[in-house]
Amino acid sequence: MRFRNTFVVLSLFLTSVFSFGQSPTVGLLYEAPGVTSGYTLFTPEKNNKVFLIDECGLVVNEWAFSEGPGLTCYLLPNGDLLQVGKDSLEIRDWDNNITWTYSTAANGILKHHDVEPLPNGNILLVVRDIYTEAQVLGMGGDPLLSVDGRNFEKVIELQPNGPGQANIVWEWKFRDHLIQDYDSTKPNYGVIGNHPELMNMNYDNGYTDDMVHLNAVDYNAELDQIMVTARHMSELYIIDHSTTTAEAASHTGGNSGKGGDFLWRWGNAQVYQP
Repeated sequence: MRFRNTFVVLSLFLTSVFSFGQSPTVGLLYEAPGVTSGYTLFTPEKNNKVFLIDECGLVVNEWAFSEGPGLTCYLLPNGDLLQVGKDSLEIRDWDNNITWTYSTAANGILKHHDVEPLPNGNILLVVRDIYTEAQVLGMGGDPLLSVDGRNFEKVIELQPNGPGQANIVWEWKFRDHLIQDYDSTKPNYGVIGNHPELMNMNYDNGYTDDMVHLNAVDYNAELDQIMVTARHMSELYIIDHSTTTAEAASHTGGNSGKGGDFLWRWGNAQVYQP
């Protein structure tokens, strides 16, 4: 009996030592001198919750949304939280009450990846903009690179307008700022190297159905400009948000006088310097 008791105590001791010797997998894992005071907002990929934690790893607040995350969420200036779901947008207040929700999928908006809340309460969305093979060829597309259902991407500005409602108040499309040197009969034919403000629609990056693939959108309120990142083009673009939708589809207008053409681009120079 004494042996058994000794064995149990020893086992518990060794278990405790072993447990304390392991690296933790939950909670604060590492903190070094000089850590920035502040908060971190994140949403786990496999559930519908969003967490706000401080630099000590303590949960300051959490929200539970109606569907799983669609890659991003934003804490708004008034303390509400904007969550991008798989097929919708949803805003909840600090106490997790729904203040606004909008079904993008049901309204034909093929959003993906990032959104950007604007100072006026509107929301910028990255949206798929898909064209048939015939339409792409009609734009001057190279048949060797043309596929049915080609996505050129666009950015829209959504204005919340009551429960479950929203209006599209601004739109910009890559489709309106393409250049090609394949078909001289098309209006967008030109020397690609002379027009860095336009995108070479026949650049072969191996992604014929999704050549742009925007990942992120950001807004500069001081300049009223938008930046987007194009994963498959390996580029960044800045465009003028001060334009009307009609001007954004053209090459003139807005604060820049350049309409919706690229004001600046950075990354893969081969796209416009063949």
